[in-house]
Order: sequence, then C-alpha cells, then structure tokens
Amino acid sequence: MLISTSFLKIQEAKDKFLILDKYADYMHYDVMDGNFTESKTPSLTDFESTKPKDIHLMVTKLKEYIDEYSQMQPKFITFHVEATKQVLDTINYIKSKNIKVGLALNPETDIKEITPYLKDVDLVLVMSVHPGKGGQSFIDITDKIDYLDHYRKEHHLNYLIEVDGGINNQTAKKLSKADILVSGSYITDSDNYQKQIRNLKEVFTGFTLAELMAVIVILGIIGVIVTSVISRNINNSRYATCLTQEKNLVEGAKAWAIDNPDGTSVSVSALQSGGYIEDLKSPMTEKPYSLETRVTLSANGTEAEVTYGSSEEICSK
Repeated sequence: MLISTSFLKIQEAKDKFLILDKYADYMHYDVMDGNFTESKTPSLTDFESTKPKDIHLMVTKLKEYIDEYSQMQPKFITFHVEATKQVLDTINYIKSKNIKVGLALNPETDIKEITPYLKDVDLVLVMSVHPGKGGQSFIDITDKIDYLDHYRKEHHLNYLIEVDGGINNQTAKKLSKADILVSGSYITDSDNYQKQIRNLKEVFTGFTLAELMAVIVILGIIGVIVTSVISRNINNSRYATCLTQEKNLVEGAKAWAIDNPDGTSVSVSALQSGGYIEDLKSPMTEKPYSLETRVTLSANGTEAEVTYGSSEEICSK
C-alpha cells in the first residue's frame, strides 16, 4: 500500500512539510477554490516536493488550475467529475500536458457516473469525506472500492484506486483493495510522521520484526510455551507477512507499469529506487531482497508473479 500524504493542515509550516516529504510515497496537494468548496487554499506551487506530486483539484475553473499546477510536473492531476460537464475534454487536456489523469468523486456521487471514463484515466480518487477541510470522520465507501476493483479486473484496466478522507490505522483496514491512501490529520497531528506512516503500512504488512521479537520475549518470561511452539508461530507469522508483502511488490509493479507501458518485468531494486515501493526486506531472511528478485507482469498488466533470486526468500512455513 502506498501513502499519499496531505499537508493541508501544515501549510503554514514549511519545516513540517519538508519532514513529511521525507517519508511520503506521494505528496498530496489539496487545491481548493472557495467555489467548489467552502474553503480556499493559497497557491501551493511554492511547496516543491522531492516525491511524486499528487495534485487534487477541488475547483471549477479547471483549465486555469491545470495550467498553473502542470508547471510543477506532477505525477497525477485529479479533478472532480462533479466540477464539469466536459469530463472527457478535461481528461484529454491534462493528457496533452503529458501528465497522468485522475478522476475524483464525492461520497454521495453514484460510482456509475464515472464508469464511462474509467478506460481513459490512470487513477480514480474516491472521497471518504466531503471535500473542503481536514479532520472529518471517515464515510464508508467500500462498496465503491469493490466495484472499481472488480471493474478493472473484468475489463483489464490498469487505473489505480486512491481513497482520501478520514484515513487512519483503523479505517485503513477496510481499504485493502485500494492502491493509494491519502492521509493528512492522522499523520500531521502527530509528532512522529514516520511512525504514523509506518503504522498505516503495517495494517497491510502484518507483524513487524520488532513485534515478533516482543512476542518471543513475553513468551520466554511467561515460560508456558515450549520453544518448538514459539518457533512455529514465528515461521507462520513470517510466512503470512511474506505473502502480504508479495501483494505490495505487485502493487508497486503495477504502478511502475503505468510509467513503463512496454515493460513486462521489473526488479525489486528498480521499484525501490524508482519510489514505487519503500525499502523492503525479505520477511524470510530479514535482509534486503537479492538483486535478481523481480516481478513479472502479464501482457494486460492485471496479473503478476514474484520471482525470487534466492530460494531462502521464497515464502514458506
């Protein structure tokens, strides 16, 4: 799972922005015009992120804002289906600037309204709060996520699914079929941005090594479980974590495939250096993946297989 971090609540603190930028997978720019939303944000073009920029336009004068923010060379520019009747024209206008296109919809908008455009976009942003301000409670939109995931598999499409609003380490548990989660207040209200981002990722990666070691210590103090049982539990946890981490590798490879449409195979090291996944270690060896470990995608990009460079890295109990 990739985390796109919103800095809506810390726009007055450039120092905090720089810390957030260090740990994010994407930097999420919430752009509001005071018309589509009640609130209005000042221009955010001075916030230069080192991570891929995820521009979220909550505006009605789309062309004006697209022109402004395309100067930042973002990874995605996403606009709302509710903001215009010229949806396809807007999609094509963003594409003409060699920028990937996202299409967003509000919680009350029927998912079927964007179905005609799914073949034309690179990302779908599902709002789980009403756009306009941070700190709102999560609105359950899992039915829309299920629909989008089923639709892209059925029609062999490669768009990413992103969810924005009320994301924390509890609500994230409902969103395993999404590819990117946008989180703001949960991270920026904390004194430790790295820890909060890690907490979100660990919702999908199972036990950490530290948690496993804690289990060992506790069991050793209690002294009621024999060594063989402890060893079996650890192996089972590593196996479960390994299987979950394979899904993360595949998600990263699918994101890579959008940027490399002619590619069919990519190494884990290339995914890490390209920022498609964080620096991961093999749960089985607790060491960095070997250079030969890679992900091979099917021709239509919907299926993928992880091939390990070392037999020790293969998920096993």
